[in-house]
Amino acid sequence: MGTGKAIYDLAETFTRGFLDVMSEVLPKTERTYGFEFEFLPHRIMDASDLTAVEDLFAQYGQRLDKNGVRFENGTLVDFEPGGQIEYCSPPLLAHEEAAIDELLAFMVDMNARVKDQVGIEYLAVPYFPGRKDAPLCLSSDRYVNLHRRLAKSGTRGHEMMKATAGIHLHVAICNMPELLPLFYRLCELSQDETFGMSAVRRDIWSQTDDTRCGRPPCCAEPMDEPAVLIDRLVRFGLQAVVLGEEVPFFRCSDQSFEAFLDHLTTIFTDVRFNLKGTTLELRTPDSMAVESFKPVWQRFIEKTENIF
Repeated sequence: MGTGKAIYDLAETFTRGFLDVMSEVLPKTERTYGFEFEFLPHRIMDASDLTAVEDLFAQYGQRLDKNGVRFENGTLVDFEPGGQIEYCSPPLLAHEEAAIDELLAFMVDMNARVKDQVGIEYLAVPYFPGRKDAPLCLSSDRYVNLHRRLAKSGTRGHEMMKATAGIHLHVAICNMPELLPLFYRLCELSQDETFGMSAVRRDIWSQTDDTRCGRPPCCAEPMDEPAVLIDRLVRFGLQAVVLGEEVPFFRCSDQSFEAFLDHLTTIFTDVRFNLKGTTLELRTPDSMAVESFKPVWQRFIEKTENIF
């Protein structure tokens, strides 16, 4: 089968798969929002340091089978390859003021516990230089393969993995007609002064892996229906190199829809489509002081709540 036909056939199949899944879960009656907030450790960590942090968190929440701990307030705490902490909020309604205040206070409190009991201070900064060759704190195939891939796909991928921290903002897709307007809005925000990457993080991302980073290929492309957007994003994913195989997805060994969805979670474009939660994700904001986040959160909601 020729390259063009292979891509065409898979793109058609996977686009239809996306549309089928979305037809089962949409429309939603209420829009929800979420965030992932990353903090960098003040010093280089190794796997034993991360285990100590995980064990502390497990005293207060439920350890999951995979990396991470879930808490009664709905927060999932996960970890990144350089030892970064990532607080993932539960879905929140637009004007849940008390809930967002409680979640931010929870992050501050847990970081303080880590500092007091483990001796590692987590800081809301976007980048620490000098960590390219730091130990890989996570040993799963996913991260080992990503580390191997980024050693040759660019010059700064290991810094991206172990030395950067950002904030990801999620907005739920409530119905199909709003998918395109929301996507275009997040593309705009990715270059906004409030939500865009700092120059130092952008330089790192630009030298990480062209097949999985940067702006989505269709941010500036006029599209007239959601299926066209999904097709474009699918085609981008088909061209991205599969971790562990070092070939584009359309040439990999497992070309199932489930394998493709897992593959998409290894792609880090500025705006990302998440079928699991039927959300769009803005990944560009730098990590920032917790007390500075709430106005950013409120502005994100204002920019996406009434999209039409």
